[in-house]
Amino acid sequence: MTDEKELTQIERELVLQYLRDDNVPLTITLEEKPDQTEADVTDNRIDSIDYEKRVPASAVFPVAIKSRQIEVLNQGIILLKNAGRLVQPFIGKSVRVQFYFNHVGLYFISTVKEYSMGFAVVIPPSIKRVKDSFKTNDFEVSAVLSFDSVNHVCRPLYGFNLFSQPKWSEIEIEKQHHAKFLLEKFITQGKQSAVILGNGLHLISIVRYLTRTSVPENESVEGLVKPLDIIYIDDKRFVCAAENQDELEVNQHYTLELSFVLASGGPVKRSVRVNCIVEGVFADEDNGLRKCWSCRYENIQNEDVRFLYERISGKKFAG
Repeated sequence: MTDEKELTQIERELVLQYLRDDNVPLTITLEEKPDQTEADVTDNRIDSIDYEKRVPASAVFPVAIKSRQIEVLNQGIILLKNAGRLVQPFIGKSVRVQFYFNHVGLYFISTVKEYSMGFAVVIPPSIKRVKDSFKTNDFEVSAVLSFDSVNHVCRPLYGFNLFSQPKWSEIEIEKQHHAKFLLEKFITQGKQSAVILGNGLHLISIVRYLTRTSVPENESVEGLVKPLDIIYIDDKRFVCAAENQDELEVNQHYTLELSFVLASGGPVKRSVRVNCIVEGVFADEDNGLRKCWSCRYENIQNEDVRFLYERISGKKFAG
């Protein structure tokens, strides 16, 4: 089985038998994402954020269905038991159903429907393998953090636009109150410890990450070590994050290599290699599994400052 190739008929039958014999957890994702209206924040400096700015939440997040909530019928129908609240937003919509077969990520496209027996999805003829999402050449920017012989690969986190200023409105509405609490706490801690916060824009991305709704994610192979997520970059610092991983040490020095794609669809790249120090680790006490690390550049060359500023902001560097 190869990336984006349909399973053969024999492979499909093996998978169906596997699903019938051993109910497995599933992830259901809306295949066609609805548009989301965003309100711009006039002044993005940390001390003038409009905390009360609100936007209607329209995104439907992926949901994880536990094995005990699944029954696979001989007709190739997956019955979703006691999952009405979870799948209600997906009824009648095209969804992507993902699962693992012998540690290999598979998926199919179907529709959640309500039958006399309850909510269910029909397994279609086409089942495909999940494409590997860790290939760094798929992204406009990627990075590697190195210390001695240890390399941490980093990739942009889906939904975090690294080429525009973070906006408070990008935080889920129902999470903004808790995000405000964390933001104020981090600002206070930064002042007490003399951590350089700058304009504090990176803190918006940090509290957004720490309070966001968990998004179940099936990868091409189960159990692989995941890259760190890039959630913020500018010409002064780089912020990465992870869940269920404890990777970087505060005050530790690392070598950071950032790679940017300059030509759309082409091989032209520009790399920035710089030393950095982990100036702070940020975590939510209510969800200690998530951590963010802010890495401040050291001894960065002027031409690299200019490039990062112009590439990230889209503005001319004033010097």
